[in-house]
Amino acid sequence: MATCKDPKCPEHGSIATRGFRTVGNVVSSRAKRTAIVERETVQHIKKYARYARTKSRIAAHNPDCLDAQVGDVVELQECRKISKTKAWVITKIISKGAGYLKEGQAKARDEKQVRRKEELAEKEEKPAASAQ
Repeated sequence: MATCKDPKCPEHGSIATRGFRTVGNVVSSRAKRTAIVERETVQHIKKYARYARTKSRIAAHNPDCLDAQVGDVVELQECRKISKTKAWVITKIISKGAGYLKEGQAKARDEKQVRRKEELAEKEEKPAASAQ
C-alpha cells in the first residue's frame, strides 16, 4: 500500500485506535472518506427460546490508502469521534468483491462494467480507424 496523506488514517495518520474490533460488509461508500458497514448478529431470546437476527449499520472512516468499495468485507476498529456519526475507522480489507451485494445489485454492477468496457473499446477503435 502506498502512503496516504489522510491525517485520520490509522496507519499513516495520527488517529489512535482503541477498544472494540469487528468485521462487516461495506454497503455504501458514496460519501467522501466514509463507508457504511453493516454487520449481522444473532441474538438468543431466552424467554421464547429462539434466536433473532439483527443488523447494525456503522459509519466508518475510509482512508485513501484502503478505499473500501461496496461488497468488500472489512475490519473496523473503534477510535475517537471523527465527526458527528463516525467513531470507527477501517483498518484493513479482508476480502474484495461483491460478497454482500444482493443478486440484482451484483448483476446490475456487472452489466455496468461490461458496458463501460465496450464504450472504452469503441473509443479506442475510432481514433485508430480515423488515422488510417
